[in-house]
Amino acid sequence: MTVATKVAELARWTGWYLKEVAGEHDYDRYVEHHMRAHPDAPALSRREFERKRMDERQIRPGQRCC
Repeated sequence: MTVATKVAELARWTGWYLKEVAGEHDYDRYVEHHMRAHPDAPALSRREFERKRMDERQIRPGQRCC
């Protein structure tokens, strides 16, 4: 494995990790689940999904410090 290949692999892994931590993949998972579970109903748009997620966080703050 060359250095360039290792750097590219590290960059891909880092990108994946940051998206996981930031919740970027949550919408993709939601759409996949929604299409399997509710194929006849339209999925929320990304904007609607994020708004709903933020509203739920405000209602149930969970482990927030403030």
